[in-house]
Amino acid sequence: MEKFIMPSDDGAKKIYKNYTKKQLDWQYEHAQRFPDTSIFQKDRLARSEEARRKHAGILDVPYGPTLDEKLDIFPASKKGAPIAIFIHGGAWQRGSKENSSFGATAFVPKGVTWIANNFTNSPPATLDEMVRQNRAAVAWVYKNAERLFSGDPNRIHVLGHSSGGHLSSMMAITDWENQYGLPSDLIKGSVCMSGMYDLEPIYYSYRNQYLKLTSDSYKLLSAINNIPTVYAPPLILGCGEFDTEEFHRQPKEFLKMWKAFGHKGQFIELKGRHHFAVNNAYCEPGPLLNAIFNQMGL
Repeated sequence: MEKFIMPSDDGAKKIYKNYTKKQLDWQYEHAQRFPDTSIFQKDRLARSEEARRKHAGILDVPYGPTLDEKLDIFPASKKGAPIAIFIHGGAWQRGSKENSSFGATAFVPKGVTWIANNFTNSPPATLDEMVRQNRAAVAWVYKNAERLFSGDPNRIHVLGHSSGGHLSSMMAITDWENQYGLPSDLIKGSVCMSGMYDLEPIYYSYRNQYLKLTSDSYKLLSAINNIPTVYAPPLILGCGEFDTEEFHRQPKEFLKMWKAFGHKGQFIELKGRHHFAVNNAYCEPGPLLNAIFNQMGL
């Protein structure tokens, strides 16, 4: 596969860095490179259905007041197992826990409980509400892991892809102690693949037609602008070799800033993978799984 070439837009006004509106939208609209993204959605669903057949799960567990706030939990066989909470992508518009079970095929045999989180997409949810729901899910898992599925609440890792990578980064910068009365080091590791950590380009792009970010809210919802000065979990940040330039720039700049605050992290470029194939790296042997299991101490 060859790298995608951004379209020229001679004479048009630059609206962000060196991009015109057309070029910025191209950087963040994957359907312009993959006209039928339903192929990848169907593949994830098929992989998830297979995972549910192989691994018994505790399904549709509510963690909040709305009907969307539910978890599918695939417990490891041993007590006290580490926990991987997965936040799905889908441009903040699509996806659900039903097509996020796939990781159980790799994590459960390794002795890790896999949890697929469900939350309200946009619309109708605002991005701020999505962050709130995912934080509520993480807090719920911490409080109920031992009771419900014998998981270790002191070994929680949060994983995400694409827009789920953004949401995973927002979990990593959460002040769990002052906002939730929970341990500041609740999250022991965060994995953010092909995500967005500076939402300024999103604010200027076509995506803001449905996200409706303001000049103030995009800053509050950008992890790179809100890095903790005290504890923060180690990060695994990365993208696919054939992700766009912006999906390479975003994790690299976020990681640089993360380390500048004294926190730990690493960057992984997944060779031979495009944006949607990065998602599958969570259930296929390779450098991403190796890094995650190493982060977990396995």
